[in-house]
Amino acid sequence: MRLRRLVAAVTTTLLAGPALAVVATATPAAAVTATHVVGADGKPWIAGPGYRTQPGVPVYGDTLSLSINVVTDSGEQVYDGTLTVERQLAGQTTWTTVATSSSAYLYDSITAKGNAIYRVTYSGSGDYSPSSDAVAARIQRKLGISVKEGRSIIVTIKVSPKYRGAITVLKKQGKQWKKFKSVRTNAKSRATFTLPAPRRGKFYWKFTIRSSKAFAATQSPTYYTYKY
Repeated sequence: MRLRRLVAAVTTTLLAGPALAVVATATPAAAVTATHVVGADGKPWIAGPGYRTQPGVPVYGDTLSLSINVVTDSGEQVYDGTLTVERQLAGQTTWTTVATSSSAYLYDSITAKGNAIYRVTYSGSGDYSPSSDAVAARIQRKLGISVKEGRSIIVTIKVSPKYRGAITVLKKQGKQWKKFKSVRTNAKSRATFTLPAPRRGKFYWKFTIRSSKAFAATQSPTYYTYKY
């Protein structure tokens, strides 16, 4: 009996650049010594993991690292004061505190929940003025993919968080990716479907979910099927 196999061609993606984009920086109009919220060692003060299970932006449930300092215009580091980090998820109007520090520096981590604005506020201290900064974080859904091999290839995708909607199955044709079919998740956020394998060579596949207000476009690694 000839079996068919689905193999992940790309299982991880290394972050090539900052995953989070700066939105705005604000400092008070009048202050004795102006301050600025910055990331440690010249890096963004909030960043996704460098090692990914899905290509693109960070995934739901990923760890976002916080590395926050406060400096003056001359680059002098400030130590006195407090820091507060808040999150506003897409579609919401309220802010939730996700991290605090009793000093003017913070090294911590939080969990990605969805598209959001993150805001850090420095309280100011003595001659140092208050300041703040905000960034936008785009987050994709998590895809849990399992495969049952045999006379046909049966693929099951579990989407997190809970999702009831379409998953697009893309097949590579030449240098382009084209829609092969669309499947829908059930009430348990699962979708099960079969994939063909060629008599010779390989078929390449990707699974995607379109973007929404709450989440960025979701994409799987590249897989391929073949007979053996």
